[in-house]
Amino acid sequence: MIVESAGGGTGRHVLDLSEGLAQRGCEVHLIYSTGRIDRMFTDRLAELHGIRRTALAMRTSPHPGDLGVVRAVRRYARANGPFDVIHGHSSKGGAIARLAAFGTGASAVYTLHGLIMMDPLLPRWKWLLYWSIELGLSLRTGRIIAVSPEESRAAVRLGLGRSRMVTVPNGVGPAELAPRSQARRLLNVSDDAIVIGFVGRLVEQKAPEVLIRAFAATSRITPAARLALVGAGPLEAPLRELAGQLGVADKVIWLGERDARGVLAAFDIFALSSRKEGLPYVVLEAMAAGLPVVATSSAGVEILIDPGISGTVVGPDDVEAFAAALIDLTGNPRRLAEFGQASYERSLQFTVDAMADRTLDAYLSTVGEAHAS
Repeated sequence: MIVESAGGGTGRHVLDLSEGLAQRGCEVHLIYSTGRIDRMFTDRLAELHGIRRTALAMRTSPHPGDLGVVRAVRRYARANGPFDVIHGHSSKGGAIARLAAFGTGASAVYTLHGLIMMDPLLPRWKWLLYWSIELGLSLRTGRIIAVSPEESRAAVRLGLGRSRMVTVPNGVGPAELAPRSQARRLLNVSDDAIVIGFVGRLVEQKAPEVLIRAFAATSRITPAARLALVGAGPLEAPLRELAGQLGVADKVIWLGERDARGVLAAFDIFALSSRKEGLPYVVLEAMAAGLPVVATSSAGVEILIDPGISGTVVGPDDVEAFAAALIDLTGNPRRLAEFGQASYERSLQFTVDAMADRTLDAYLSTVGEAHAS
């Protein structure tokens, strides 16, 4: 396993998968970056047993120094292999894995985790650069794993190869949440408040300004509504200013960076306004907590949300539609409860065991093809 972006959902996926594969009898080696990493990754990594791990300095953007990382991985493979599979995660990890696997006899596998060319804010020159890299490296790839159908379709449209594509959704275990009463006290909200929750970085990709504008429209119809934001980022100051301009500053709860499991039980609705996602863990966790979900069609939720049953999906950057969905749920307690139950039941289909089993199947199929040739 090779991962450069070892924080957030990608880091969690890599650790869940590494542990699941080790439990299935695989010998797992993990190479991760010393750069983009968070405390949740390092704490969890320290608890894992039976997985060999090595840290390397890696850059996020394409750089000539990447060749040195490739050489280091190849040296590691010679010293510790031979390996059947070298599996890279996200753009940089995927590139390093495929270059390092070339000529070693190992099958190269690449998990997208939010294909970068799906970002509508990506400048054209960067889009062309990343597309050229991805297209060239796809020829050296045994399997490309998408975590959502949207991501798989986008990769095929870009020419990365239909026969190489496999869809393996993320998975979660049972929700381990703080009690609702404790979580509500932490938010300092009344029993009759209807809390709309968000978890994620406050960055353009997540479009948090869309959520705040939609919430402002919602609060005019549902005065008891509150918006709780878990996360931090460069947009926090302008978002606070926007909330003040819209007259909802006293109804927005800024929770900063924290483990969302401590507050998720306080939410009544989960909202995600992203412009690009793979298949977000935060939505899976919200579903496992029994929360109805309002999200954008670009947030990787196609196989997660049953529209009109467990949540609502609207177009990206559509404040009016997002607000209408929130108003519909906050004004209908019965529908809120029914959607929440359906959301929980749907979450049971997305487990870590299923993710590990399907990934191992992908490994075996590409290794089998390599041996046959």
